[in-house]
Amino acid sequence: MMKRLLSVSIFSIFIGGCQLNNVIADNAIADNTPKYPEYIQSGQTLPLTSIENVDGETVDLANPKKQKLVILFATWCSDSNRALKALNDSPLLDDENIEVVAIAREESTEQVIKWRDENGIKVPLAVDPDRKIYSQFAQGGIPRMITVTQDNKIIKMNLAEGENQLELIEWL
Repeated sequence: MMKRLLSVSIFSIFIGGCQLNNVIADNAIADNTPKYPEYIQSGQTLPLTSIENVDGETVDLANPKKQKLVILFATWCSDSNRALKALNDSPLLDDENIEVVAIAREESTEQVIKWRDENGIKVPLAVDPDRKIYSQFAQGGIPRMITVTQDNKIIKMNLAEGENQLELIEWL
C-alpha cells in the first residue's frame, strides 16, 4: 500500500511538472520572452564581419555603406523555405543599400547549392557546417532574421517561424 501511494505521488509530481512547464512556455511566448536562449541583443555589434558565400565570393558584413539582413536557416526547415522564397520575391534583394546573406547551419556547400538550384533561390547563401556562427546568436530556433545598421549594430533578431515572416523585419 505504501509503495503504491509513493508511486502515485511521484507520478503526480511528474505530470504536474509537465503541465507547469507548458504554462511557463505559454507565458514566455505571451510576454515576448524568447522561445530559446539568445546570445545577442539589440545594440550589440554583429559578431560577423564577412563570410564566404557558396559561390566562393566574400560577403562584406562590415560595409559601412549598407544595412545588413542576415538570415540563419536550414534547407530542411519549412519555415526557412517559406522565408527565403518570400525574400526571393521581395524588393529587398534589389535594394543597393542592403547587404543580404542567408547562412545555412549544419549543412555542406554542396547540399545548399543543390537546394538553391532546385528552388530557384536568388538570395546569397553561405554555410555554417559546424554551427560555430549560429551558436553566437542563439541556442535554437530557425529561421532567424537579424537586421543590422550601417555601423554593424544589431537592430533586431527575430525567430521567424510561421507566416508573413518578412513583416518581422525592422529597420531604423
